[in-house]
Amino acid sequence: MYHMISEHLPKNKSKFNRLRVKPSEFEKQLIWLKKNGFTSFTLSELVNLEVIPNKAVVLSFDDGYEDNFTKAFPLLQKYNFKATIYIVLNRFNENWATDKDLDKASNELNSEKMLNDEQIKIMLKSGLIEIGSHTLDHVNLPKLSNEEKHTQIKESKEKIEDIFSIKCNSFAYPFGFFDQNSVKIVEEVAYFNATTTVNGVFDKSKYSNFEIPRIMISGRQGLFSFILKIKKGRNR
Repeated sequence: MYHMISEHLPKNKSKFNRLRVKPSEFEKQLIWLKKNGFTSFTLSELVNLEVIPNKAVVLSFDDGYEDNFTKAFPLLQKYNFKATIYIVLNRFNENWATDKDLDKASNELNSEKMLNDEQIKIMLKSGLIEIGSHTLDHVNLPKLSNEEKHTQIKESKEKIEDIFSIKCNSFAYPFGFFDQNSVKIVEEVAYFNATTTVNGVFDKSKYSNFEIPRIMISGRQGLFSFILKIKKGRNR
């Protein structure tokens, strides 16, 4: 699980440098994966496999930051790696991003440039990128009524399909927050899979396709930490 591929802000101006993996570090990670025989899949491809290979990896990006196109995408092309990017549909609203610890809008995250539709279309044409939904407004789903949940989950899927002329099969719960009603709606409105922020590796015998775990890749940790996470299959 990634968010941004970008240089860090000065420490006194950032709470979220952990969400910023430097491009040089991201390239080191891709090189290591390549050298060690990993094959990348989109999330939709992975869940359709009858047996998941030992060295399968899905690179996922949450929110839809512009650096996913300007910084991450050229490196994905260079090393021929696929990725699934979950976009917030109303990501150009000035208060879409919330600091979940403080439960209020984050000026730091809201000031980040976001992917535009043309950039997304270019990535889709490459065949390396899958676009999934991260709701309309990056909401805390368990706090919403079932009607509001349904709107956020269903309409975001429909808008992605309409704007980009694709099937939107993948969903990511904002903040990793979900409840069983959210899971039920995601399945009912015809997504094929959904990712959480639960720490771990996807095992078809242990996890539902709608509660897929992920490993957080932090911008505050180097290649050694990345290798340990991949080898151990967990954050720590």
